Amino acid sequence: MIPIFSIIGYSKTGKTTYIRKIVRELQLKGYKVAVIKHDPLDHGDVDKAGSDTSYFFEEGSNAVVLSSPSRLSIFRRVEKDTPPEEIIPLCGEVDCAILEGYKRWNYPKIEIWSSRKGKLKVNPEQLLALVYDRAEEKDTLMRSVPGVPVFSRDDIRGIIDFLEDSILKDKAGGSNG
Repeated sequence: MIPIFSIIGYSKTGKTTYIRKIVRELQLKGYKVAVIKHDPLDHGDVDKAGSDTSYFFEEGSNAVVLSSPSRLSIFRRVEKDTPPEEIIPLCGEVDCAILEGYKRWNYPKIEIWSSRKGKLKVNPEQLLALVYDRAEEKDTLMRSVPGVPVFSRDDIRGIIDFLEDSILKDKAGGSNG
């Protein structure tokens, strides 16, 4: 089974930026990474209004595929949210999958802490780790969720080492190792 973990947090906390940093670092270490963004409210802007693919989909096609030398996008009508385990095989050969969102699904989660909200987005039992912005938040987070590792947003090396030791341990060195 391919390791799956989710990056969650309140809106505008930097989830996408943080995922980009993790992807970059894992790829430098030889891992092949898939990212699946959860868009439960259909706000995604991948398929722009007025494009051929949007017209085909609006006309009722069950599936529309956009294929280019660098990208394959699949739009398919579904009856319910598709579990990541069913999406991952479409991603090709990967060592792990990072989910953006899926806060209500049962996957290990790294939460980007929001001092503006002052509360966790998910139940502490679901947390793999917490990430904070300001140094003064570290002690508070460590006390509020004992046993859950806490990382500075700038400590990408630390979170990568933690991921390798915890959920990527069977994929040491990535596909190339």
